[in-house]
Amino acid sequence: MVSNSAALVDFAQIREKMRKATKGNWTLAGDLSEKLRTLCARYRSTSEVCRMLDINRQQFDKYLTGKVYPSRHNLQRIAAGFGVDVDQLVDPNKEIAPSTKLKDIAGRDRMSQLIDRAFPGDLKRLRTMLGYYHMHFLVPYDAGAVTRSLVYLYEQNSKVCSKTIERTASTEEVQEILKYEGMASFLGNCIFLLEFETLSSDTIVESILYPSYRKRLDILTGLTFGVTSQVYRQPFASPIAWKYLGRVVDLKEQIGACGSYKINDPRIDPRIRKYLQVVGSSGPLSLGPM
Repeated sequence: MVSNSAALVDFAQIREKMRKATKGNWTLAGDLSEKLRTLCARYRSTSEVCRMLDINRQQFDKYLTGKVYPSRHNLQRIAAGFGVDVDQLVDPNKEIAPSTKLKDIAGRDRMSQLIDRAFPGDLKRLRTMLGYYHMHFLVPYDAGAVTRSLVYLYEQNSKVCSKTIERTASTEEVQEILKYEGMASFLGNCIFLLEFETLSSDTIVESILYPSYRKRLDILTGLTFGVTSQVYRQPFASPIAWKYLGRVVDLKEQIGACGSYKINDPRIDPRIRKYLQVVGSSGPLSLGPM
């Protein structure tokens, strides 16, 4: 009967002989691991690669270090996942040719890194501003009118997201409902909000606001850039004012308060009225087609 220690010694000796005598799986595993590391460098993490390939992380780590050579089944899975030929992986004389898939993934990874870098910016500052707001802005197709919408800022997966509901006045026979979803970022001394209209899927809106430096969150002001829903869908910019409502509100009541108002309507906060009148004294900037 052979002891465990003796078996380990024999195995080490056999491995050393194989390394010196032949280019077997040990060398192949080394060549493969180098190619795998090159492919993995295109991704944000090894965990992301393992999820894509549906291969156990511990097992894949052995492939990366050259300790284990993959089975034929796993080789095919790896090649398909990375968008390369099996021959490119196993043949030491062949290099990994850049595939369209790898180029696309590299581009997406670059954009993902930029988005992660930009959003949410200063998360600590943004967390103090989470909750519901009534957003007010001027519209180019109705002089002296103010649109009020409901905005909700909330945190999800370490990002600050937004949901916005915009509707016409309840006095109108036909009401138009617009719904937006987006993300917010705190960069420098400004809050940036980028939103996509989810019902018609044809509009992106950006708002830039100054944060409140008061102890009690109250009103945020800035500019919004969007597109009208009228005729030519004109791009326009308008001063904007958000009035903080709280982290818990009666949604039905606050949505019901949304719509179109005249600038002198007593339901508009006097501070917001003054801000919109002074900053938007010449009306919102609107551009039509040539």
